[in-house]
Amino acid sequence: MRAALASVDGPAVCPSSSRRRSRLADHRFVATRSRQDDYEDVSLHDDDTFRVTSAARASSTVVRVSRRTAFGGGSFAFFAGLHASVAAAAAVAVDKVTVDEFNALEREAKAAYMRRDLDVAVERLTTIIDLEPTEPVWLERRAQVLVDLKRFKEAIADYDAAEGMYSSEYRSLGMLSNRALAYEGLADWKNAVKDYSEAIKYSEMIGAVPPYVLNSRGNCYNSLGEYEKALDDYLRAATIFQSSRNLSGAIYASSNAALMKAELGRIDEAIEDMERVARRAAGSVDMRAALAAMYYSRGEQQRAEDAWNWSCTQINSGQLVEGGPVLDGCELYRDYDWLLRIRRWPPSMVDKFRKFIELA
Repeated sequence: MRAALASVDGPAVCPSSSRRRSRLADHRFVATRSRQDDYEDVSLHDDDTFRVTSAARASSTVVRVSRRTAFGGGSFAFFAGLHASVAAAAAVAVDKVTVDEFNALEREAKAAYMRRDLDVAVERLTTIIDLEPTEPVWLERRAQVLVDLKRFKEAIADYDAAEGMYSSEYRSLGMLSNRALAYEGLADWKNAVKDYSEAIKYSEMIGAVPPYVLNSRGNCYNSLGEYEKALDDYLRAATIFQSSRNLSGAIYASSNAALMKAELGRIDEAIEDMERVARRAAGSVDMRAALAAMYYSRGEQQRAEDAWNWSCTQINSGQLVEGGPVLDGCELYRDYDWLLRIRRWPPSMVDKFRKFIELA
């Protein structure tokens, strides 16, 4: 008998007996894009399945929780969190293919994704879906690959179809957060916020809010001009990243929070936070570029030039921490469209930086 992992008065969270762990694989977390041709924030997660019950409700809710394990690492939940019914369903397809052939299709799909042959991965998953049309997990997996291919509308259609196959008591947190990313690819910020918020709500039920999802929802609030809400999400994300000793994540979320403070007119706080982040992130251009803009806007031209020149002559690598992913570089900041839409600097900061670059 499985033991509940919560108090009698609150939700009881139990590991599902059908849980399967996935392996870590490729994940890129730059910044979410507002156009399809620029979108590269692919969030493919490591999934666990939990059953959440409550003494206050007659029904139970099944929640499959997706957890990303690192800001620049992450995982691909290609065959994670599968239902116990998947193996049984594979046997149903034996009239079309053998079990070995079906398993081979799974392996080929996963291998194609791992080598970034995404079109082949979609083909193999489509074949699997044809063999098991009532198994929603395959639709989720294909949708994840479609997001990677920037085919966002098709991905959303697959996620919607998968969601329709699950019972009303079942919630796939990986699906919610990944569908939100697809909405971001279409610049549909409101629907992205809706899915991120639901993912956060169910994560809170089991006491495990993913900081990446908070940061991503903050990005959407930023794009909607709801800067106070964005700031709240960035600060929460930074705190969680820091407590889990994820330095890159903490730096990135803290940088976003500092930018929001600048947009909200909290200039002294913003500069103090930017200086703190710049000291922690020795290889990052981002906050030094922001400081150059802030210093220049206050008439401190020499400090501004020193901060910028240091970024371009001494850093220019864009690595938050040694060995981490390259997230920015000096020349990118001269592209104001990139700075606004992709890096997600708020409008007033882009304007300050433009004036510094063009008038300094």
